[in-house]
Amino acid sequence: MNTDLTVGKPWKVLIKYILPLLGSAVFQQLYTLADTIIAGKFSGSETALTAIGASNAIVNILMAIALGANAGCAVLCARYFGAKENGKVKTAVYSALIAFTVFSAVLLGVGLASCRPLLEAMGTPSAALEESVVYLNIYYLGVPFLVLYNLGTGIFSALGDSRTPFLFLVASSVANIVLDYFMVQPWGVAGVAWATFIAQGAACLLTLVLVLRRIVRLRAEEKPSVFSWTLLKLVLLLALPVVLQNSFVSVGNLVIQIKINEIAAEQGIGITNGFTAGFKLLVFCTTCMCTCATGLTNYVSQNYGAHRLHRIRRGFVDCMLITSALTALFVAVCEVFAEPLVGIFMEEGAGTAFAVESGALYVRIVAPFFFVVNVKINADATVRGCNGNLGFMISTFSDLILRVVFVFILTIPFGFAGVGWAWAAGWGLGTVVALAFYFTIPVFRKKNVRRYAEILGG
Repeated sequence: MNTDLTVGKPWKVLIKYILPLLGSAVFQQLYTLADTIIAGKFSGSETALTAIGASNAIVNILMAIALGANAGCAVLCARYFGAKENGKVKTAVYSALIAFTVFSAVLLGVGLASCRPLLEAMGTPSAALEESVVYLNIYYLGVPFLVLYNLGTGIFSALGDSRTPFLFLVASSVANIVLDYFMVQPWGVAGVAWATFIAQGAACLLTLVLVLRRIVRLRAEEKPSVFSWTLLKLVLLLALPVVLQNSFVSVGNLVIQIKINEIAAEQGIGITNGFTAGFKLLVFCTTCMCTCATGLTNYVSQNYGAHRLHRIRRGFVDCMLITSALTALFVAVCEVFAEPLVGIFMEEGAGTAFAVESGALYVRIVAPFFFVVNVKINADATVRGCNGNLGFMISTFSDLILRVVFVFILTIPFGFAGVGWAWAAGWGLGTVVALAFYFTIPVFRKKNVRRYAEILGG
């Protein structure tokens, strides 16, 4: 069902809209975690966790592209849907589907050709290299499914429907976990990758069929085009900041992974295993927070398109209250249960205690700063929904550049603990920059809010 986010009390609208999105994020992260947990505990390989961890930085770049497709199409379609220009909604959707299908096929070919050289250049531990290559190559085969699935869920969200993609993701997640368990024992890490490929492929095909049915049924006064370079450029301009942001973050994490591999070479592979497990927990928490903010972006975009500017700042405050409660839960759980949560990923062995200790140290340092990054995420979401892509990119790049620099500086006096403190420093600076752009959004100027309120009231 399509939902108009420009009417109703903002906090009620946001809770109803965000909850299915949050549920989708939880399930998506759960089956990502399941890959790592099942591989670490049941593959029979001591290097399985390291193999997946070594691939994570590259996998996250692919995910960045998929999320960019989602965000670019969602923001533009939400804007046109809020303005009741359904012909443009249809054209934007058709154009994005065609363009990203071609692009994902190209990405697949480039990925397969560069897989091994890139993993070797990252300093992947030799004991885990072959498993990493196999895992990543299979993951590349599913890139078209990954990109088009995220594009489809973005379209649903733009139309105010966060429930349908949630149901798809629940089914896909459950299927993936079941397949993980049965395929990991005979095929190891490769079985985990194939399980993801199958589950994601099925979810992608189902999503595309239903989203196209939904788009075709939209009533439009003007006849839509099958392809429009003009609207595709707008989609790409909106997608590019998200792609650059997440890709830049992933490239930064790749550089950090190289440093982690260096520390592991000196202190033991437990450092890599501990960081992989701790980072998975970190990504779970921050992804859930970012997903709530994605709901805020679509809310802001619809109200921006409908010129209901007075609702935007109220929506930011209400969303902050919602996500702060979620953040407090994540901080409490991570601080109290750091060791058992990290230990879930690992099979009992000689180096397990050291790996768990390393991962728990990283988690406990970073977790309290979830409150800081939560402010940044919501400010960025509002800026992006108001067409402020430059501010969104600058705040993110500031965060990451400082984080990467501090990893190399702080690990000298603090060792592995310096990795966690580098995260805290990067988030702090990024939040300051994000708030600076939030408070200077042009549509927040009183004359603009008053002018559109008078027009709509009249």
